[in-house]
Amino acid sequence: MKQGTRSSVKTPLHPTQSKEMIDAFLLPIIAMKAEEAAAIDPSYGALWQSIEQLQQAGGKRLRSYMTLLIFSAYSDQPLESILPSAAAQELLHLAMLIQDDVIDRDFTRYGVKNITAQYLDHYKNLPEADRTHFAQSSAMLAGDLLISEAFILIAETQANPTAVLTAQRLLAKAIFHVIGGELLDTEASFKADAAHPLVIAEQKTASYSFVTPFLMGATLAEAPQEQRDILQNLGHQLGIAYQLRDDIIGVFGKESLTGKSSEGDVREGKFTLMIDEFYRRASDEQRTHFDTIFGNAEANSKEIEIARTLLEESGAKQALEEMIEGYQEVSLSLLEQLSVNETHRQAFRHLIDLCLQREK
Repeated sequence: MKQGTRSSVKTPLHPTQSKEMIDAFLLPIIAMKAEEAAAIDPSYGALWQSIEQLQQAGGKRLRSYMTLLIFSAYSDQPLESILPSAAAQELLHLAMLIQDDVIDRDFTRYGVKNITAQYLDHYKNLPEADRTHFAQSSAMLAGDLLISEAFILIAETQANPTAVLTAQRLLAKAIFHVIGGELLDTEASFKADAAHPLVIAEQKTASYSFVTPFLMGATLAEAPQEQRDILQNLGHQLGIAYQLRDDIIGVFGKESLTGKSSEGDVREGKFTLMIDEFYRRASDEQRTHFDTIFGNAEANSKEIEIARTLLEESGAKQALEEMIEGYQEVSLSLLEQLSVNETHRQAFRHLIDLCLQREK
């Protein structure tokens, strides 16, 4: 594979083209798994069918796009050669979403019933406590299946065997970090000495959603180490900013766009950087009022709207917007240090805007 700056100018994939490629690649694989599982027992086949329904319901496939974009920036080899590794990013992502919904006690994803909700329907004749337990158990098993399949896909990638092994290690490292981030995020709602929200953002989002896809593409392209170092920093900056945008959307997002309720974070008492900023900036009166709503599982929509108003009036929401701008500026500066042609540089700029200036 060719290293360094590419001499030929090839138009990079657009995110929508990448999504079409990944979906076309994954759909028959998941369908085949559903058939194999059904041959063992119809109930096992039904679990894979639930995965298939959720996978087709939504998602921008940005993680796989990042892998393909980086690879094409540093290699003249066909994208199809590393398509399995790019697709593996999406299987890991779907696994994390499924399990994250269990942790957050959410029942919708992409505007449809998630795995837990689908299995609440399957087990409707069970007593309520058993029904919930077994539905959540099914969702966790679905996530495990997707993680396993992600490793298989990387092994099927047509690249330097050493690079493929490194790619598998990158995936394992991503899982290590994201699970740590999930644990810290879970504890943040009830532990007085919980990890700082920025640490959680680094572990839960930046690691597997940006750093890993960037390094995966660069590794399989055999890009120079100094370029990989820049990409790792770029992924880190962009990943934190992405999580900050996610925190804003989690409270202020429109359900019609996100496919998820924007009231859950407040009821759950999710301690994000925006909440940290609120407590630093708010008056005693604002804090007292906010505390009657934040973390109250019974809070109604009117009360949550009051919480949103307090977050805005305190300046907490604006503080996050300014932080995102700062991370974006650093990301654009790092982009200029990459040895890529201008068409790819422009694609990177579009990716940064897509990630940070989004509503869902």
